[in-house]
Amino acid sequence: MSKSARLATDLGDPKWIRLLKMEASAQGSSMKDVLIAALDVYFAEKLETNALAKAAEASFEDWNNALDAEYDRL
Repeated sequence: MSKSARLATDLGDPKWIRLLKMEASAQGSSMKDVLIAALDVYFAEKLETNALAKAAEASFEDWNNALDAEYDRL
């Protein structure tokens, strides 16, 4: 048995509901499916950006060593 998650929120502007309805109609899918697809894209991009930032941080750790102070004095 899978668990279901529910979300109830006020989107603040009725245009979001109109856009969801229009896109769902154009795709022949539900508003829920359109919203989930949009969230998938949004969070995939965020996760990728965070992974790249973490990889970049790891590469800079090699530069952070005690010898740096010696080079700074030159």
